[in-house]
Amino acid sequence: MAKIYSESIIGMESLFPDQIKVYELSTIEKSINENSPSLLDKHFYEPPCNELLKSLIWEIVHFLKDQDQFAVYSFFYRSNKDASLEAEWFLSSSRLNKCDEGFPKELVIFTYCLQSFGDIKKRLYQVLENNEFFKENFNKVANLTKREKEIIGLLAKGMSTAKIANMLFISVHTVNTHRKNINQKLVIKNIAGLLKFTDVFDLTLNENTL
Repeated sequence: MAKIYSESIIGMESLFPDQIKVYELSTIEKSINENSPSLLDKHFYEPPCNELLKSLIWEIVHFLKDQDQFAVYSFFYRSNKDASLEAEWFLSSSRLNKCDEGFPKELVIFTYCLQSFGDIKKRLYQVLENNEFFKENFNKVANLTKREKEIIGLLAKGMSTAKIANMLFISVHTVNTHRKNINQKLVIKNIAGLLKFTDVFDLTLNENTL
């Protein structure tokens, strides 16, 4: 895939070194079998190899062509050049760049490291590292009430049922009822199962929102 720069992109490469890649649509070739599973809606646990990237870019282009002119497609990938260090996650956002005549001419991909996300990085990393668990259980967590999330956070901190009842000014019976409902909604049987949810969905925060 040849890389070119239109007038609207000139100068951005120097502002964002190694972060911007531009592909002329006429050079993008279909490199996947029609029966191959789609690469869209996935993230990658290592930087996509050239062949995989070619396939992904082809799919992104055809996806964006069917969207409005401001549509953006994003995907995540993980990189760990040094095995002794924590793997870094990167976010790539893609959009079509039009020519003067108004037709799509280029695919522009802007990539940046999630380290720059600051405090939100921890939660993003938790979701990315546990992607399948997150997707399979998101609806379960979404069905929890605000009180149930509050109790989960307190349980994760090691508080007993009696202490939780005292702190929230409710009866022990009420706390036990909430715990029973939590276990049913999350389909868990013990505290270990609960801790998995609190870790992936960050339910130990004081303000529990999804």
